[in-house]
Amino acid sequence: MRRTPCKIGALAMILLAELAFAQEKDSISKEQAIKEVVVVAFGKQKKEEITGSVQSLKTKDLANLQNGNILQGIGGKVAGVQVVSSGQPGSQPIIRMRGIGSINASSDPLIVLDGIPYNGNLNSIPGSDIESISFLEDASSNALYGSRGANGVIIVNTKRGKSKGLHIEADVKTGVNFRSIEDYSVYTSPQDYYTAYYNRARVGEVARLTQPGAVPSGASPHDVGLTALNKLGYNAYSVPFNQLIGKDGVFNPDAKLLYQDNWKKLIFKSGLRREASVGITANGDQVKSYTSLNYLDDKGYLIGSGFERFGLRSNLDYAITPKLKLTSSLSYTYSKQDFGETGGFSNPFQFARNIAPFYPVFLRDDNYNILYDNTGQVLYDYGDGQGPNGATRSYAVFENPVGNLQYDKSQTTNNITNANLGLNYEIIKGLDFTYNFGAYLENTKNLQFGNTLGGTSSSVGGNINMGSIFKYTLNHQQLLTYQKKFDKHSFNILAGHELNKIKSDGFSGTKQQLLLPNSLSFDNAVRITDLSGNGYEYAVEGYFTRLLYNYDSKYFFNANIRRDGSSVFSPESRWGNFYGLGVAWNVAKEDFIKDNTVINSLRLKASYGQQGNDNILLDGSSRDYYAYQDIYGINNFGDDKPVLSLKKQGNKDLKWETSKNLNAGFEISLLKNRINLNADYFERKVSDMIYALPLPPSNAGSFIKYGNIGDMINKGVQASLNLEILRSDQFQWNVYGNATHYKNKITKLPAEQRNTGLVSGLFILSEGGDRYTYYLKEFAGVNPQNGDAQWYKTVFNPATQREERTITNNYKEATDYNTGKSAIPKVYGGFGTDFTYKGISLAVNFAYQFGGYGYDDIYRSLFHSDTYASNYSTDLSKTWTPENPNAELPRVDLTSTNQNGNSTLYLIKSDYISLQDVTLSYQLPENFAQQAGLSGLKVYVTGNNLYLWSKRKGYDPRASLTGVSDPYRYSLLSSVSLGFKLNF
Repeated sequence: MRRTPCKIGALAMILLAELAFAQEKDSISKEQAIKEVVVVAFGKQKKEEITGSVQSLKTKDLANLQNGNILQGIGGKVAGVQVVSSGQPGSQPIIRMRGIGSINASSDPLIVLDGIPYNGNLNSIPGSDIESISFLEDASSNALYGSRGANGVIIVNTKRGKSKGLHIEADVKTGVNFRSIEDYSVYTSPQDYYTAYYNRARVGEVARLTQPGAVPSGASPHDVGLTALNKLGYNAYSVPFNQLIGKDGVFNPDAKLLYQDNWKKLIFKSGLRREASVGITANGDQVKSYTSLNYLDDKGYLIGSGFERFGLRSNLDYAITPKLKLTSSLSYTYSKQDFGETGGFSNPFQFARNIAPFYPVFLRDDNYNILYDNTGQVLYDYGDGQGPNGATRSYAVFENPVGNLQYDKSQTTNNITNANLGLNYEIIKGLDFTYNFGAYLENTKNLQFGNTLGGTSSSVGGNINMGSIFKYTLNHQQLLTYQKKFDKHSFNILAGHELNKIKSDGFSGTKQQLLLPNSLSFDNAVRITDLSGNGYEYAVEGYFTRLLYNYDSKYFFNANIRRDGSSVFSPESRWGNFYGLGVAWNVAKEDFIKDNTVINSLRLKASYGQQGNDNILLDGSSRDYYAYQDIYGINNFGDDKPVLSLKKQGNKDLKWETSKNLNAGFEISLLKNRINLNADYFERKVSDMIYALPLPPSNAGSFIKYGNIGDMINKGVQASLNLEILRSDQFQWNVYGNATHYKNKITKLPAEQRNTGLVSGLFILSEGGDRYTYYLKEFAGVNPQNGDAQWYKTVFNPATQREERTITNNYKEATDYNTGKSAIPKVYGGFGTDFTYKGISLAVNFAYQFGGYGYDDIYRSLFHSDTYASNYSTDLSKTWTPENPNAELPRVDLTSTNQNGNSTLYLIKSDYISLQDVTLSYQLPENFAQQAGLSGLKVYVTGNNLYLWSKRKGYDPRASLTGVSDPYRYSLLSSVSLGFKLNF
């Protein structure tokens, strides 16, 4: 409908009235902002008292996230925090806070749940149970956690009873999960693939004949191309291979397609997502309680994958006497995670991308009719010669992920009980003693089932692998707190002791030769092929104290020190001392600024401290709990006699990695708290880094030994900006943004590697370089004469007595260079907006990163030069042919296997902007809700992970911390749901 000038003027007057009203009535006063409380180590502090870098997400920030693991959805929401997620529902994301904490030890932050260090996966806790998440990023904030806080601390607090009376909140939503981004562009029609394969052979023969001394084979390049098609095995057309393509390279128009199956549509399908939760708070004068019940059924878009969770929680606060208080948190969670993703040829993501489009999914007879078994179940083609005309695949024989995912199982079930109990006794006024006890019990069962009908498992009659792990963590804390205020001075002194113990025992076995094809019972198989067991124990104990002081709520000081002992290190090196110091100045309370109408608050802050890291990784994932001890494996070489072999050599001199952290920044609020800016500069120096020591040649790779061999530093800045554009009873409009920039530099390596550096996969560690600097052969372009890939190599010129660079087409002769290009982005962060008008709300959030490089190994693999019938990138049209001699990409044929070897050709900018989540909601009027017997009713639509802007279709920079694309990784998923939130 067309708007008249009168109507437009009326709308403008309404908006001006709202803005005028907002100037008279601020919904968030200066006093309210000052009183905001933030959860920190071993307690809470007013926001104005914090001297370090602490950021928080509250219930309203988390309400729109619909992830099986709440941390999957926080990307872009917190400055300094990077999130790398998998699309597997319920998976644990990789979290990095302010850069890289170590090379060979873990860089994961510590998770603290309701005051107790948490040793589990946060997929056991629904977002509806979480009150707040705090991110402690500097030493003054997290040094009280000593050896476990070096990489930052994430404090998760669950909901507790608050206001009096009985209150019930129910949240129900249902939706769909689907693949977030399209995969790489590959050939989808048999005609295109056959033509491409023919041309690979033809082009290869043309190039071969250009070589000096080449002898003609007797066949023309055209004939060589046609003959090569026979290697593919399956012919999907009605004419033989030697008639498919004419001498002019044109596909035979009379060839009729006999069959075609779409692998991707059968492997990837939208999955249903259902989630429901009920939270009940019942509060009186002495007892406050929060009880919840939650259920999640989160199907992945990969068939056979998903995450299911059922949980109960009871949080209780009981004032036994005016001086004695009891708190408890008790939860139980059952979860089941179906994976579907495996390594090798059977991985469905790798397979769906690489399988040539003429290979059938379903088994067919010689007339190409689909075959069924005697129960009416469709049969699957495994490329093993049972298909039409006895053809076999030249790629991934015995594999068919569509069939495997119907019958195979890859599943983990968890039963988790978490209990926290706290007693607080006020000895005298201001002096409290608190005892906290935490117990975490986890029983994990793993199942791998391979069917008898097809695939590699069928060759051994099917197989079953079952494993069981029981793990428990016990945590004891004794805290003595004294608070005193006199005149303008305030003191808070904490002294404490903490003991944390972990024990794990596991057992697994594999059996083959099933009797019943569908039974998952371990007794269903008869041949034992593997039995193994393992376990570990770990303990860390700490003594700590903290002083908080402020004068007149203007000047703040904190100091803390902790002495930790870890069972990872030898008794001689076990104990370490860690500390943190911080100061802050509330400038806005000074006489020269306190009456300023523009600046509402201004705080300057600085902190410094040292922490440790004992989380040493053996193979990039499993932890070494016995770093100072030799570890042996027990082997059976066929004579049933146990033989010991050294797997890892212990090092009694090994000691803590230490991190020294500096933080300095300011926080400012302007114009009645409408503009809020928080900025920090940080330095993080890591010394005595743990890494595999260089061992003599006699070792021959049979074992490893770790030592403290290097130093590293992260320097950077981060900033968060929040703007309230509109604020009134009916209109609210906010925008926010945050950005983080840091540089990582290795400052010290062992003398043996100081000149050469340490090569780690595609990266080189060198003094002055960063952790993820690429070390690759440098692509030098394409030889227009024959399409050869060319690279640079460094040679010594005796005439000039200097090293010079030349070009070679011999991949093995090419030199590996420090490229100077890094996977670490120059800047990353997020931005978004939320708008509310009366009962309608819209929230939109984005994440981004710029300035780094990725290595697209998937893209590289799609230009393979071999006889396997795996798929090609459609960018094959950009490769060299006799008809396209000036192509930007080298020749791809069937024999020159190094044409697509690792090189700078496959580096790609890892810049992206991601639409993280969008939520549109409507809070129905109060009188309408009351008529339905409710105190509140909200209807909403929410979507997560909805769109990605990046450099190349298929390449997802969000999926890798190192920037290297992983062909086996579960690509990120998107979710869209309709929900109802009801209050009683």
